[in-house]
Amino acid sequence: MSGEEITQAMTAGTKQIELRVGSVSFELVRISPGDFGMGSPETEVGHMRNEGPVRRVRISKAFYLGRYEVTQAQYKAIMGKNPAKLQGDSLPVHQVTYAQAQEFCRRLSQLVGVSVTLPTEAQWEYACRAGTKTRFYSGDTQADLDKVAWYAGNSAAGVHPVGQKQPNAWGLYDMLGNVWEFCTDYIETYDSVRPVDPLGSMSDRKGAIRGGGWMHEAKYSRAACRLISDDMFGGTGVRIAINP
Repeated sequence: MSGEEITQAMTAGTKQIELRVGSVSFELVRISPGDFGMGSPETEVGHMRNEGPVRRVRISKAFYLGRYEVTQAQYKAIMGKNPAKLQGDSLPVHQVTYAQAQEFCRRLSQLVGVSVTLPTEAQWEYACRAGTKTRFYSGDTQADLDKVAWYAGNSAAGVHPVGQKQPNAWGLYDMLGNVWEFCTDYIETYDSVRPVDPLGSMSDRKGAIRGGGWMHEAKYSRAACRLISDDMFGGTGVRIAINP
């Protein structure tokens, strides 16, 4: 599809779009507007201070989010190299810095003719939860997490091919576990989060990372968990977004 065709498809509300560059393609899912409680209550097991207070937030416009984490084959096709420590074409790319993630989106945008970005923190958590209020989008227990995520408890100390676990209700895979995912912004505090389409601080070098990873325990794979990126952090990957 050309950039114009992609734009037309998004305007028409197509449920799924595909970006193709050479031999690789990127599948994105339409995420409809809606409201959700961003953050976690103090009573949630694993709760951290930067996740509260819970704020009611509205995502006012539909957007598209990658069905899968960007794989190493996809990353290499766009960037010409693969920074991952544990390598394999179907594995999610990792060892990516925030600046590299932004450059990946910039280059992909040029190739497909539409603006590809990282999701905002609010978009990421809204899409991850997919209407749920539990610790994980699959429930509250570690057994629930096992169904949808690769984390320290079941990953055998390694990253896994994308899409092997159960998706969330909106058809997104590996939103929890496998590799951490960059967001384009970082919300300094939830005390003053605006109620509609919140956007945090922007930087050339850092953004929030979400979802947990194969090397970390279950509490880091909660939907509300949020850290700020560190260029030396090894588990971070990429999930792309498009805002029509």
